Amino acid sequence: MNPLYDVRPSPGQGLGCFSTALIPAGTLILSETPLFNVREPRTNLAVTIAFSKLPSSKQSLYLELYAQDSAATGDTQVIDIFNSNAWQTGSRTSICPLAARFNHACVPNASFAWNSRLCRITVYATIAIPGDTQIYLSYERPYQTSAQRKEKLSAYGFACSCSACSSIAAVSDVRRARMAKLDARIRFQRRQLWRSPAPMAALELIKLLKAEGIEGEALGLAYHDAATGWRRHGRLELATVNAVKELEVCVMCFGQNSPCVDASIAFLREMKLQFATKVPSHDEAA
Repeated sequence: MNPLYDVRPSPGQGLGCFSTALIPAGTLILSETPLFNVREPRTNLAVTIAFSKLPSSKQSLYLELYAQDSAATGDTQVIDIFNSNAWQTGSRTSICPLAARFNHACVPNASFAWNSRLCRITVYATIAIPGDTQIYLSYERPYQTSAQRKEKLSAYGFACSCSACSSIAAVSDVRRARMAKLDARIRFQRRQLWRSPAPMAALELIKLLKAEGIEGEALGLAYHDAATGWRRHGRLELATVNAVKELEVCVMCFGQNSPCVDASIAFLREMKLQFATKVPSHDEAA
């Protein structure tokens, strides 16, 4: 039993995980070793073989997980359960029975991650979660409209009814469609950033993510892009400020012992060194 949450029925969502008391932002909620995993690209045969190698007690644990077709049996049931509950973990896809009990929301309050150093999945609170509140993860990337998310989430056999999909769906869709365009501009049209005195796309993306209430990995990546953009423009003091914010988000989402945090620390050190010495970056000199 996890002292931070309990598992109980959630109306319209089967079972869900509910906080037993206030969980501060950045708290490790769960750390779990996968029950089993298969290498991508996976096949149904690989899944059934991996399942067959489990001891009977763990097979029983697996078969208690959600399946879209409650009447399925045998290999069909095994594959259905895998497709409904698996998480991407590096180059493999894994079954984590405890993590599988967390439901989805398009504005989550916790973050799922794979820690390759520990060979475990982690779930951290990305905001302060009040007591008796359901803990949600996001199964999809944030840069999608409600219709796009609905189509992809249908593969899990449910329709999301969170605020971003219902009461404020129209406003959220406008923001998220814009976020997708900004992300594409940052990824594939970086030269456009050089035409203005600031990394406008990254700064706008940060603003929209906060407006959506998304405090997880996507926000950290946006801060990284802002830091990189400010460095291109020679504003090393602002690059350092955004690199600090990236690290704060990274620690909150992944924990201090994550390789992702190591990368963020190295990036921040690079920013601080350039700022201290005023040495032009490679991008500036290009």
